[in-house]
Amino acid sequence: MAQCEVVRVKRPGRDLVEVRAAPAHEPLASCRFEWPARWQVRTCDWQPPPRAEPRLLFGLGAGPGDALLVSVVRFGLEVDALAWLEGWLGPARVTQASRVGWRGLSIALVDEGGSGPGWRAVLTGPSVHVLEAHGQARRWLDRAAATLRTLTPFDPPAEGFRPGTLAGLDLSLPAAWRVDAPAPAPHGHAVTVLRRLTADGHLASWLRLHAVDRRVHPGLNPAALTAQTSPALEQAGFVLEPPTLGAGASGPVERRIGTWQGRSVETALGVRQLGPYWLRVDGVMPGQARAPVTALNGRRVVDVALATAIVSPRS
Repeated sequence: MAQCEVVRVKRPGRDLVEVRAAPAHEPLASCRFEWPARWQVRTCDWQPPPRAEPRLLFGLGAGPGDALLVSVVRFGLEVDALAWLEGWLGPARVTQASRVGWRGLSIALVDEGGSGPGWRAVLTGPSVHVLEAHGQARRWLDRAAATLRTLTPFDPPAEGFRPGTLAGLDLSLPAAWRVDAPAPAPHGHAVTVLRRLTADGHLASWLRLHAVDRRVHPGLNPAALTAQTSPALEQAGFVLEPPTLGAGASGPVERRIGTWQGRSVETALGVRQLGPYWLRVDGVMPGQARAPVTALNGRRVVDVALATAIVSPRS
């Protein structure tokens, strides 16, 4: 084990420093962010953690009860950082929180009410850095999270996303997922299906995007449209529990847990209206207990598709 090396570099014209942390033998855990200059660094013994497990890097303190704790979780690919943070903190703590959600597409947040702590989970390439703030550190928490995202170098990069199109929409899709042959769809509809395969060629996760041009189908009721475009998972043998709503980076996402052929699964569904288009994104992935990283990656892919979709300038 070794101490995490922490260097503070003065920021020009401000009473701030750029905190640079570089754990020995682990570039994927390195990070940089802005913080007030007078806070003291507190290091600890550190070694690379197992995948998907958090490990404390170092802390910053300014007095009794004023502390920022910086941890890292390595996944190897992009994941739903909010879902991971909620699972790590536990349902009791999340239920009592005053705020749960996202700042942009890459910073998840949970804040306890009153004088309780706050957390930010920041996607930094194939890792997630977790900031836990107590006391006066809460004042600087959002700035630290935002600058950690912009100042930390992403090398190697996270799982790649590529530009995609669906009807008159542009959006980001996972580069490593296989795109099925175009599915037949009625006039004014467009459907794309992608699959993530395991190394031995078995299906790991599934993504379906369905867009409807409301200019071709004016006056459609959104609730009826949601029912009409369902991928009919129950008819395919899925046994699913009632849905729950979770916070996505661009709005609510409906999640369900259940089984298929005796194996645990999860589903995610998000619906957005974008100009003249209506977009539905469905994801199916293994359950958290069976394949936690694959499940978090599937949730992330659904969220990225929903959050990046825009009306194409060419449409």
